Amino acid sequence: MQFEVVKDILLSDTLVPDIFLSDIMPRLPSDAVKVYLYCLFLSKYKKEARPEDLAAKLDLSVDTVNAAFQILEHEALIVRTPNLISLTDIKEIELGKLYKRKTTSDGESAVSQTAMHIKRNQCIDSINKMFFQGLMAPSWYNAIDHWFSTYHFDEDVMVSLFKTCYDNNALNINYIEKVGRTWYLKGITNHWELEKYMESYEQIKAIGKTILQKLRLRRPLQAYEEEQIEIWLNDYGYDLPIIEEAFKLTVGKTNPFKSAHTILTRWNQEGIKTMDQLKAYQEASARGSDKREPAPGKVARRDNFQQRQYDDDFYDKLDQLSVLPKNKKG
Repeated sequence: MQFEVVKDILLSDTLVPDIFLSDIMPRLPSDAVKVYLYCLFLSKYKKEARPEDLAAKLDLSVDTVNAAFQILEHEALIVRTPNLISLTDIKEIELGKLYKRKTTSDGESAVSQTAMHIKRNQCIDSINKMFFQGLMAPSWYNAIDHWFSTYHFDEDVMVSLFKTCYDNNALNINYIEKVGRTWYLKGITNHWELEKYMESYEQIKAIGKTILQKLRLRRPLQAYEEEQIEIWLNDYGYDLPIIEEAFKLTVGKTNPFKSAHTILTRWNQEGIKTMDQLKAYQEASARGSDKREPAPGKVARRDNFQQRQYDDDFYDKLDQLSVLPKNKKG
């Protein structure tokens, strides 16, 4: 005997896991989201549909539907075979990750009540409330735990990492991973190191903004340009006036930042550190070039060479040669 509930489609619902909405959907293209939601709907009723049918229903091309399938498969949301598409249970997958992490934590549970772990849990709870309204997905807990272990950040640095990315409208795991790795490579682990780095970074942005304005470039500073400015400030010890002097020599260059970097690197190799040293260097260079050029008011000539000196015997022989032809004619 079979039991079923008869329900009109107007009154029925398709359940979407919250973890999909909070953690997975933000990183999916909109077309992939449409295809996934419609697949949920079809699977609930165990309906059959070809890619052509989905394309017509969703107002997409067949290529777009197939591309969406590839994305969903890559995200482990579906499993495809030639004749079947199965939707995975993403809640079960996330629980499996959490269970695996706990069973391979090398005694983590034994020290979970220590002061360090209590403080870390408070930090994660603060991040959840400040940036996720208390709805942070389980994958974020794994990511934060990984960043604590890999980058050795203090709790206040971890909160600052999230705030920086949140202020840049880029609160996603990949972007936070990138920024966190940058901080780690800069040797940042605690609040004081981060504060020092942020002061330097603000100076880099300020100098970059000034340079772009003077070059009349209406665009943001690029990453490699930030790296060059950081070298000029921190490695070479140059300030804005010296940097501007270098850019004055790049007029007409197609890549002024590259040209300025070459100039500043040469000055650094010459031991120039201050404006006074730079002026002395430029004056000495100008004097050196003057010695290789004609004096002011004189024009270089092709026949400007030292005349050969001749003695009296040479002129006597020349006179004899000029007389001989006349004697022969006589």
